[in-house]
Amino acid sequence: MEKKRKEMEKAKSGLRLAMEELCLCSSGDEKEEQMQVKAQEQPRSSTMDLLSVSEQLLRVLDEIGPTLLVLRQDIQQNIQRLQDLLETDSSKYASLTAIVTEEVEQGTVKKTKSCTRAIIWLSRSISFSKCLLERLLKAPELSLSEIVEEAYAKTLKPWHGWISSAAYKQ
Repeated sequence: MEKKRKEMEKAKSGLRLAMEELCLCSSGDEKEEQMQVKAQEQPRSSTMDLLSVSEQLLRVLDEIGPTLLVLRQDIQQNIQRLQDLLETDSSKYASLTAIVTEEVEQGTVKKTKSCTRAIIWLSRSISFSKCLLERLLKAPELSLSEIVEEAYAKTLKPWHGWISSAAYKQ
């Protein structure tokens, strides 16, 4: 019994550390507002920044465990798609704007395996995860399945069909 309790405490501390590294849980304070102003001042979003946050998100999901395996796999595929493009010409694709602009010009922006779609889905996955982690902190008494369903309904459900929705039901 003591061993199991120590394992649970270790897992909780690992999750907390991963969440702190990700820095996505916001309190709505002045620091967050300053970050938003800085983000607005930057005319182009960095591809490396998105990949870095997405990689951190994978670490958090690893700490949570296999519950969100489908989300983890989706994020990993989208990261890989962007990394592959970035490897072809890192200076050309340093900004997300450049990637989207090129795909719009080529007419490939709506294709299933486009990098634009990868960018959009990484952004949506980050929003879902942020909502999930905030709810975990604010309502630890709720079950993980309740929190996942709530976060899913608020962030991803509008973009998924009924088959995809089933993956987020516990």
